[in-house]
Amino acid sequence: MSGVRQFDERTLLDAVMTVFWRDGYGATSMADLASAAGVQRGSLYHAYGGKEELLLRALDHYGQVQGVPVRRALLAPHPVRAVAGFLDGHVRRMADPANPPGCLMCQTALECGGRDAAPSELVRAHFLRTETALRETLDRACTAGHLPPTADTIALARFYLGTSRGMAVLHRAYGDLDAVQDMVRIALTVLEGLAMPAGD
Repeated sequence: MSGVRQFDERTLLDAVMTVFWRDGYGATSMADLASAAGVQRGSLYHAYGGKEELLLRALDHYGQVQGVPVRRALLAPHPVRAVAGFLDGHVRRMADPANPPGCLMCQTALECGGRDAAPSELVRAHFLRTETALRETLDRACTAGHLPPTADTIALARFYLGTSRGMAVLHRAYGDLDAVQDMVRIALTVLEGLAMPAGD
C-alpha cells in the first residue's frame, strides 16, 4: 500500500548502524546504506531523509542496543563490581564477532565533533548519560560506606567514561582485546584502592 513502510524498522536500523560503525560517516553513501538494508534508496529518503538523519537514527539505536545493557551493570550494589561490570560490558561488545571494532559513538565523536552539530550533540548527550550513571553509582557507594565520603565522584565518573572510550579507540586501532583488557585491569585498581574495607 502506498505510504506504508515495506520493511522491518529494527532490522533496517541494525543494518544501517553496522555500516556506519564499520565504515564511518564520511565513507558511507546512501547507496551503501540501502544495499545493506535491502531496500531502495528512494525508500530510505522517503522514510528518514538524508544520510545525516539516518546517522542520528543509527546513533539512537546504538545507544539502546549497546549502551543501555552496559549501563545496567552500574546497578550492582558494590562500586568495584558495578564498574567492573560496566567495563566488561564494553569488552563483551568488542569480543562479539558480529560487531565491527570499536564504538559507533566514539567513532562519530572523532569524525564529526566540532563540524557536524547534530551528530556531535547526540553523542555528547549519550556520553553525559553514561557519566551521570557512573556518578550516581559512585555517589550511592559513598552513601553506603563502600567509598570514602570525600571521594571525587565527578572525576572518577569521567575517568571511567574516558577509559571506556579509550578502550574503543585501541580496539579499533589494534584489532584485538589485549590492550583493552590491560586497561580494564589497571583502571579497576584505582577504585579498589579507594574502596573501604568490608565489615568495619
